[in-house]
Amino acid sequence: MQRALLLDKNYMALSLVPWQRAITLMVKGKAEPVQGSGVVREVKGSSSNFSVPSIIRLLVTIPWRAHMGRLKFTRKSMLIRDGHMCQYCGVKVGKSATMDHVIPRSRGGKTDFKNCVTCCRACNNAKGDKTPSEANMKLLSKPKRPTFLTLYKHYIDNHPEEWSDYIIGL
Repeated sequence: MQRALLLDKNYMALSLVPWQRAITLMVKGKAEPVQGSGVVREVKGSSSNFSVPSIIRLLVTIPWRAHMGRLKFTRKSMLIRDGHMCQYCGVKVGKSATMDHVIPRSRGGKTDFKNCVTCCRACNNAKGDKTPSEANMKLLSKPKRPTFLTLYKHYIDNHPEEWSDYIIGL
C-alpha cells in the first residue's frame, strides 16, 4: 500500500496515511501538497485527475492532546516499540512473545504503554505476579508512550528522499 507522509500545520510529522485518505483531505480543503514532493500515483476521477504527493500538510490545527489520544495501546505497537525484544533478558522474541505488566494487574497495574513490556515466556513465568524488584529482575528500558516516528520507523526505513527533512531522528 502506498502512503503519504502527513505533516501538521507546523511541518512536523504526524503519521502515514493511505493515498486515498490523502486525496480526501486535499479535496475537502483540509490539507495541501507540500512543494517539491514526488507523486505517489495518478488517480483518475469522474470529473478530474489527482496527483497524490508523497507529503501533505494539514491546513487546520490539531490540538496536541487530541493527536496523542489517537495513539491507542495495542500488543503490536508494544512489540514495535520494544523492538520485538524481551525487556528483561534482551532475547529477540517472535510469535512466542508475551506481554508483561510491570506492576501486575492484581495490584492495580493498568494495560497501557507505561506499564506493559514485551517479554519472553521464560522471563514472564519467572516474574509471575511480582514486581521486577520483587522478582530480582531489571528492565532494560523504562516503558513509555511511543511517538509516531517510533511506531512507524519500520515502515519508513526506506523512505523517499523528500521525507528526510521531516523525519529527522530516525
